[in-house]
Amino acid sequence: MLSEAGLIDITLDDFPERIKAAKNVVIGRLRELLELTTTIQEERQSVAYSLGTLKKLETTLQVDSCQSNPGDPQSEK
Repeated sequence: MLSEAGLIDITLDDFPERIKAAKNVVIGRLRELLELTTTIQEERQSVAYSLGTLKKLETTLQVDSCQSNPGDPQSEK
């Protein structure tokens, strides 16, 4: 799954952008699922869980980046 999402063998600098791209795809799919009146509940839950996991990963990277570069203005974005 991670290889399909392009989250393996990338540089650390590319990781935040890849997470954002993955979140956009997941959000788009969740919107599609929520618009359907007859859909598999398990898929909705899976997509929502994936979105939560990506958000946690994104937050962790931001915190780690701030701790690694406390004086770097880029880390305060």
